[in-house]
Amino acid sequence: MRSRKLITILLLILVGGLKSFGQQAPSYEEASAKSLELYEKADWKALLAYGREYVTASPDFILLRLRMGYAAFMLNIFSEALKQYDAVLVKDSYNETAHYYSWLCRKYLNQPEQADAHLKYFSKELKEKEKFQNFAVTQVGTEVSYKRTELSSRGDGLYARVDLHTRLLPNINMYQAVALFNQTIAEPKLTGVANNKNIVINQKEYYNKTTINLHKKWQFVAAYHYLYTPFNNYVYNNHIGMAGLKYNSHYFTLQADAIVGKLTDTSLQQYNAQLALYPLGNLNLYSISTGSFNNRNNKSSFNFKQVLGAKLSKFLWLEGNVTLGSFSNFMENDALYVYNAIDRNLLKAGATAYISLSPKLTLQLGYTFEQRELYKSINIFNQHSITGGLSCKF
Repeated sequence: MRSRKLITILLLILVGGLKSFGQQAPSYEEASAKSLELYEKADWKALLAYGREYVTASPDFILLRLRMGYAAFMLNIFSEALKQYDAVLVKDSYNETAHYYSWLCRKYLNQPEQADAHLKYFSKELKEKEKFQNFAVTQVGTEVSYKRTELSSRGDGLYARVDLHTRLLPNINMYQAVALFNQTIAEPKLTGVANNKNIVINQKEYYNKTTINLHKKWQFVAAYHYLYTPFNNYVYNNHIGMAGLKYNSHYFTLQADAIVGKLTDTSLQQYNAQLALYPLGNLNLYSISTGSFNNRNNKSSFNFKQVLGAKLSKFLWLEGNVTLGSFSNFMENDALYVYNAIDRNLLKAGATAYISLSPKLTLQLGYTFEQRELYKSINIFNQHSITGGLSCKF
């Protein structure tokens, strides 16, 4: 009986060994020939699947990774393409093909500043082909928002902004904006304000954000926002600064930053952590989650903002957003938007459509609903905003 068991075990081992021998991974020559065949047929799905199977069992090689990266690029899976090109750059950090397509992938993932980290590896001929210049205006834009409330004591508001994006050096980008906000309100509880039944707010703003590429995945981000806020017999000069680090992976980005400053002569701090996900490897579906911890006048609060976006057609993206948690002074989008109204905000939600009019021109149309608590009361009112914008990339 024991001898039968021993023979059976030996036979199983032998059969398993023969099976493994028969399923040995293809050689370099076979893999190179097969991937080239699929590449020449433009069978991108099969090429990507074959490459993935091969690299799990065998040492990969640069040519295969380049073909896999191109296959993913042609399938519009830009995050997967970045992953393959990164594998190339581990072995050949100066590979121009990998840098070029990584540059394109970052641009198509709406990460133009991070894309510029690859520019220094471009040859003179490639820079001329792409009309690259160290200093260049990369984008201009404008945004206008009309805000209407349900209260006669809160007049309609108007916000308008003009944007300018520039590349200062291959690894340094600067975004500047000037903005105006106008609204007339009445608030008898503001006893120190002269003519408090007709408070004219004509706020002027300047914003500057500088992004420095520390690495092909790491960025340092710094921003400054100045707001000149007249309030009848009071004038406030508000200064806000932000600094943070951003990590750009293949399918996600992660940013942590701190905001400090002064609003209406009171210091504040805000600490943010943001996670952006691209589960399909492109902008067909994306999510941006931001948690914010705020401290002002020794009062702390927490806010959470969620953005979900999806591509509905070749020329249309729809994005929804909601901000949970009440706030009186709050900063969003790297301190570009500053909410410093006297009425506490209880809820903010909205939707925005982005319409591609051409490869370089994008139209923005949006609606925002805000639920607010009237200054020093328990009365609640709603504010509705309609926003339009236009941006042009160069």
